[in-house]
Amino acid sequence: MQVRKLVARAAMVAESAVQTMVLLVLRVRGRHLPMIVPFIGHGTTRSVRIGGRVVLGRPEAAAPAVGVPQAQPPTPRSRRAVLRATIARFLTVEVPGAVVTVRGPGVSTQIRTDRDGYLDTVLDLDEPLQPGWHGFELRLRDGAAVTAQVLVVDPEARIGLVSDVDDTIVETGLTRGIEFVRATLLTPVRERTPLPGAAALYRALVEPAGGPVRPVFYVSTSPWNLHEMLLEFVALRQFPLGPLLLTDWGPSRSGLFRIGAQEHKAGLVERMLEEHPQLGLILVGDSGQLDPEIYAALARAHPNRIRAVYIRRTRHALASRIAEVDALAAEVSAAGVPMLAVDDSVQIAVHAAQLGLLDDTALEEVRAAG
Repeated sequence: MQVRKLVARAAMVAESAVQTMVLLVLRVRGRHLPMIVPFIGHGTTRSVRIGGRVVLGRPEAAAPAVGVPQAQPPTPRSRRAVLRATIARFLTVEVPGAVVTVRGPGVSTQIRTDRDGYLDTVLDLDEPLQPGWHGFELRLRDGAAVTAQVLVVDPEARIGLVSDVDDTIVETGLTRGIEFVRATLLTPVRERTPLPGAAALYRALVEPAGGPVRPVFYVSTSPWNLHEMLLEFVALRQFPLGPLLLTDWGPSRSGLFRIGAQEHKAGLVERMLEEHPQLGLILVGDSGQLDPEIYAALARAHPNRIRAVYIRRTRHALASRIAEVDALAAEVSAAGVPMLAVDDSVQIAVHAAQLGLLDDTALEEVRAAG
């Protein structure tokens, strides 16, 4: 373990040195203007979490979905253009230590980015905000500014939805390397395939008739570099908008490549439970990675807060894996938290309606879409 930490620390030092050299070269060549990539924020009426990243300008990676996007007619692009734009998102030059001024309803403060150019902070508000979407300005010292959209969760809401992304709302083949690379690097967002009925299901879960809008949180081990692209997918496919909680790929104090799925997803759900004590959570994932085990552990730890767990069986799952997930679901359900492995969105909708988590009238809409 000690050796692993030393190797990770050495990799971090090497990465910082390379980034510094690249930064100097780009400044000499005139490409030195920083820009802010805003992330979708979230919070309560009294405090909000603001996130984003400061990088050197990368117009070839710009996506139409920034802030709260509106579904727009897609602009056709060649495979080569898609590849170039996607690679550009990963070849970012981060700006560490950048001073970002944050201004919004009831708050004005300054934040410094970390060694990877990220800003991530929780701000207490002088005046309470109304539930819904609010814009917060993020501005650099040179005047470059963007608006980060922040979801304030309705304190009257009693249910929240937590969903994985890869192979849960969109077909990616994350566990099958070549298919994942093809889907991520070469497939335009407009051609990425949502799982049948998933958007209608999520709308039905977060927009109950006669009740407050429920929040949805998308959690994924995909890198923050894909935030804009995934946000565009959510908008174009008419999924309900919510924070996209991704991770950083690269050396860190916890490892050489990225934070593990267990630590990342479980940590995020634990944080949501703490930040929103009035919410019970519906957890949705897939059988391809560790979602069943992660969600089962959360259900055991918080049986009064986790309202249901749904695991989609991936198309290429082995029979042995399906048997493991089914056995785990039966065990968790017997302990008191409904957990179900499913093949499609309709099965989730039917089960959720039986639990009173989804309106019967919305069930037919999911059936029609699925």
